[in-house]
Amino acid sequence: MLRPRFIACLAAAALAGCAGQSWTKPGVEPDQMHADYRECVRLAQPAVDRDARIESDIMSTRGDDYRRSGTMLTRRETADARVQGRQDDIVDACMRSRGYSPAGSVADAK
Repeated sequence: MLRPRFIACLAAAALAGCAGQSWTKPGVEPDQMHADYRECVRLAQPAVDRDARIESDIMSTRGDDYRRSGTMLTRRETADARVQGRQDDIVDACMRSRGYSPAGSVADAK
């Protein structure tokens, strides 16, 4: 029962963390940027889901050890951060491959 809830929490955290990123590309309207961003998030989702399942498996097999040692919260936060970082990296690479740069970057100032 812990496993599905843990996976859902990891996936939600991963998606929520990326929502605030803004990207720019000369000649591209904001609506198109948002569509491209959503597509990049969609493309990243299988890898993020896989990572969340792996983290869930680790937590389910080592959970008692983590609880006994008092590190359960730290382990969960680390797992969340790892999954979030994976999503951020994939979306970043996807958007850059489409010619975007993060808003406010040096490339944006040119």
